[in-house]
Amino acid sequence: MLTRITSLLRSLAMLVCVAVLATTGLADKVVLKSGKTVEGTIAREESGHIWIKTTIGGIEREEFFSADEVASVERGPVAGTTGAAATTAAPAPKKNTGAPKAAVITLGDEENGHMVGIYMTAHQLEQMIPILEKELGTDGTGIVVLRVHSGGGLTLEVQKLSDVIHNEYKKRWRTVAWIDSAISAAAMTSHCMEDIYFTRQGNYGAATQYSGALNATKGRGLEEVLHRMEKISARGGHHPLIARAMQIQQPLSCTVRENGKVDWYGDVTSGEMVINPIGEVLTFNSETALKCGFSKGTCETLEELTKAMGYTELEWVGNNVRGFPWPISAAEKNNMEWRKKVKKDEDLTRKYQVDYTTAINMAAQSPPEDRGKFLGKARQALEQIQRMVKNNPNFSFMAFNMLMDEFDDWVKEQEKLIRELARR
Repeated sequence: MLTRITSLLRSLAMLVCVAVLATTGLADKVVLKSGKTVEGTIAREESGHIWIKTTIGGIEREEFFSADEVASVERGPVAGTTGAAATTAAPAPKKNTGAPKAAVITLGDEENGHMVGIYMTAHQLEQMIPILEKELGTDGTGIVVLRVHSGGGLTLEVQKLSDVIHNEYKKRWRTVAWIDSAISAAAMTSHCMEDIYFTRQGNYGAATQYSGALNATKGRGLEEVLHRMEKISARGGHHPLIARAMQIQQPLSCTVRENGKVDWYGDVTSGEMVINPIGEVLTFNSETALKCGFSKGTCETLEELTKAMGYTELEWVGNNVRGFPWPISAAEKNNMEWRKKVKKDEDLTRKYQVDYTTAINMAAQSPPEDRGKFLGKARQALEQIQRMVKNNPNFSFMAFNMLMDEFDDWVKEQEKLIRELARR
């Protein structure tokens, strides 16, 4: 009898052990930079911030950890599954399949920034070209998907971006736009691409140019930007009335023929489908863009985008990163790190300026024996300003209201001033 009880107790202990292991196996783990590990069930994850439900002493609570605190996240397998942990990351990239190679490049994000001219620049697109050439090759079969997420920005950057995309990217790879949000300058930038796809919530347009205290551009300035967008429309093979309706209150209608050809009209009566009513500025949603043929497909996943582009298979280059629905290529990693650096510089621009001004003024007012330490600080601050502008040349205008040539001259003047102070 005792033997039987002992056997039962061992069996129960094993069952308890298995139950505990199963529960632990299902747990998500958040590893903090402090070294602490928190286990539970992730309730929400947004821009790297984590909300995780934990149970301590039978009491359930929800804890929050900011992106700055989190080192890594390990998701446990979904209940009822076995093997590798469940993940929201992209499927494993297929290697050496013989299929065309493709990469997703993001233009803007919510965490770091999406303003055209600051977080979306021609300079950065150019920096990625040699990296993409290594990843996608140069035989013309590669695909670059520009995932656009931007609420607009500087129209002065549009022509530069359009030139790089049209003259450099499109000549090397099939270059397509995947629109999550492309407003104002972001829509004007995307307009040079023939292949435009939307996400379900995608929006595109509202490209009225403003200056000063939100005053819509008029007169010669307006005519210049309308003419510029006519030329960019031709690059993308889009009817010029579409861009015009996105910039001014231009009525727009169209008729889609049986062969798929679309006839566009600058009124609301000639076409079978009204695209932009009288008195409004056009913003496409995914449904309207698809109906009139402006969008070639509505896609939420890489698989849907692959099919919409006419491929049965693509080799998406890069590595899986948790929280991202596509592999992160080397070019995209460079792009993401660049945006983080731009964000840091934007946040610290005022500090850089104050640090330099304070140090140089203190050096000028100090006796020779105390001057060296202030000149050292001035040099450091000036070098930081130079690094900021080198990383994103548009900071010369945004932060210092100078063109690049003027900024270079200003730096030379400051370097001369430091040398002169050092000799006194």
